Amino acid sequence: MTQILLGQSYYLRFDPKLWEAMQPYPPLGTLYAASWLRQRGYDVALFDAMLAESEAEWAKSLDEHNPQYAILYEDNFNYLSKMCLLRMREAAFKMIEMAKSRGCTVILCGADATDHYQEYLEKGADYCIAGEGEETLLELLNQLEGKSETGFESILGLAYHDDRSRTVDGTFTVHRPLSIVQNPRRPDITNLDKLPFPAWDLVDIQKYKSIWLSRHGYFSMNMVTTRGCPYHCNWCAKPIWGQRYNSRSPENVVAEMKWIKETFAPDHIWFADDILGLKPNWIEKFADLLR
Repeated sequence: MTQILLGQSYYLRFDPKLWEAMQPYPPLGTLYAASWLRQRGYDVALFDAMLAESEAEWAKSLDEHNPQYAILYEDNFNYLSKMCLLRMREAAFKMIEMAKSRGCTVILCGADATDHYQEYLEKGADYCIAGEGEETLLELLNQLEGKSETGFESILGLAYHDDRSRTVDGTFTVHRPLSIVQNPRRPDITNLDKLPFPAWDLVDIQKYKSIWLSRHGYFSMNMVTTRGCPYHCNWCAKPIWGQRYNSRSPENVVAEMKWIKETFAPDHIWFADDILGLKPNWIEKFADLLR
């Protein structure tokens, strides 16, 4: 039994145009969440929907791992996830139903769950996380696991069903239908260097490598140097970061790039940032360190 099964609902198979282009990348945001939780003692497995045939593979993964928590943590660095295609929302609803039918506690995090948390909760999700997810997710799991006495109402960035309200004498009354509570948003992580590198060991790297080599003649992997964007586009990063952004240090990015090269030997790196090198003097320092 695995304590936590992390997945996402972007299936390349359900996007015919991009399936034809076949330039797949693993869900970087999900891999960050996996490494963050694992660093803090949680047992984590990954379901990677990117190359899956359908939601049936999610059901198979649930049966294989038998998790206590099923977490759909979208890749907020992939513009496709942030666009939130309707077909992928339908996939998420189906994945929620599958997890709930197996007794899992279901948690959602992503751009669409931030904007439309009511719909996800009504479809059976137990909790939705608004905005950047790592710190809120950790607080929530610690509370659910009895590692923290923090009440749900104190967890910033959390939306959830509440069937109780406290009366004047301190007791609770139960309400039907359930009400939905949305707590205030959590501030973004400003020191991105404190985050561990993504949990690449959970990914079937060889499967991605074979696809890239057969279709394009080279192997590409993905990285990110920033979170957020200061510009005004309506879609994209807005649900998660608003118009704010934070940058990793050039030293931290180069250390990861060196590790990726030594470990997986890709031919090409795709930086998934909306704003690579926007911070003054960042790109020059990065270039020097890279050399």
